[in-house]
Amino acid sequence: MTEPIRYVSDVPYVPGFTCELSPEWLDFVAVLCGFEPPGRASDFSWCELGCGQGLTSIVFAATHPEGMFHAVDAMPAHIAWGRRVAADAGIGNLAFHAVDFAAAVELDLPQFAYIVAHGVYSWIDEEAKAAFRRFIDRHLAPGGLVYVSYNTMPGWAADAPFQHLVRAIAARATGDSMDRFDAAAAAVQGLTRAGAPALTASSVAAGWDAEKDRRPRAYFAHEYLAPAWRPLYVDDVRRDMAQIGLEPVGSATLRDNFDGFVLRRAAREALEAIADADLRDLVRDYFLLQRFRRDVYGRAPAGLDDDERRKRLFAMPFALVTPAALVEYAMATEAGRVTYDNPVARRIVSMLAHEPRTLADCLTGPDRTQAPAAQDLLANALALCCAGTIAPVSRGRADVAGLNALLLEDAGPGTAYRVLPFGTAQKFDTRFLVALRDGKEVAPEVRPWADHLLRWA
Repeated sequence: MTEPIRYVSDVPYVPGFTCELSPEWLDFVAVLCGFEPPGRASDFSWCELGCGQGLTSIVFAATHPEGMFHAVDAMPAHIAWGRRVAADAGIGNLAFHAVDFAAAVELDLPQFAYIVAHGVYSWIDEEAKAAFRRFIDRHLAPGGLVYVSYNTMPGWAADAPFQHLVRAIAARATGDSMDRFDAAAAAVQGLTRAGAPALTASSVAAGWDAEKDRRPRAYFAHEYLAPAWRPLYVDDVRRDMAQIGLEPVGSATLRDNFDGFVLRRAAREALEAIADADLRDLVRDYFLLQRFRRDVYGRAPAGLDDDERRKRLFAMPFALVTPAALVEYAMATEAGRVTYDNPVARRIVSMLAHEPRTLADCLTGPDRTQAPAAQDLLANALALCCAGTIAPVSRGRADVAGLNALLLEDAGPGTAYRVLPFGTAQKFDTRFLVALRDGKEVAPEVRPWADHLLRWA
């Protein structure tokens, strides 16, 4: 009897980088939400489950030489790519493991301060989910953090019929997963145009002409053809994690930690009446029509009082990840447009424009007589973080020139990643990065980005 297909494994996934998996980002979430982050004064261990081609693991290993990194994925082609790039870049603190989660449980591995998994939990079946949890239960260090992101209900409710029909049609098509998905998507597009209500209600199906041009073909094959694909409710995932003693810490989607940013007054008032934390977050997802969650968990995480929390936040380094000239000082959220165009926010951006600094540095800048009040500075810094203008970064400065050269050589047409020396990466048009590498002039509209990247070179 043929073993049933459990994953899309005939075509590699697209290389991608997820900034929220960094040790600094997860530490920031913990402190922001009032919890003690893992201690890593000298060294630490970090592991990614379902690493794909391993680019995220590669970036963090390259920029955190004091840590030991492990990356696990069941597809040998993914692991082969990651191993090759890591070896060519001379990254010696990263180990790849071409095994599924069940086999990974039995590996001889260290206790990890961080275990992360981006997106895979809603793609895998119950057997793999159980192995996933066993791995964490066995390998998470005391005080460690776990990141689990997943497609979420009720936000996927309108699009689930699209996915189910695509998979049903693809199962009857021929070719590899990308060919079968293309055939299925074309058929569903015809049904959408014919007015099938279950499809016209789907934002993905109704906007397919634009959607299909946004991402590579391999993305769609993995996203929509996984046999066990199922968006999950937050209370179900929390019950799963509670089985291994994990408790919610916060969200790596930073603005989701602030009701005032994402909920209107009526929603906030309705949630005040719900005492149970899991039920409250479930109802909150209904107000947000939550489609994707980035949950952070800990095992009996120690709490921080307000004074210690503030002290830790002011001691963390942050970097400007948007060119200063392009900062808008506003962000669109589910609750409307949030603006913070004020002298304090502009001071933070100005002080981070040339090098990463701690918030304490921003408070005690060169003109101390004009230093803003600490609370005002913290509030504006958090708004800038939630907007993606600044980000928590590492204290060290790694030499990433060789890795960037390799990634650009390996990139095809379209987009490529540029690694920044303080522990993150950003995606750009490949032609722009080639022009930057070759010292050619770039278009005026992207000149601020060129100056921004050259500053960190």
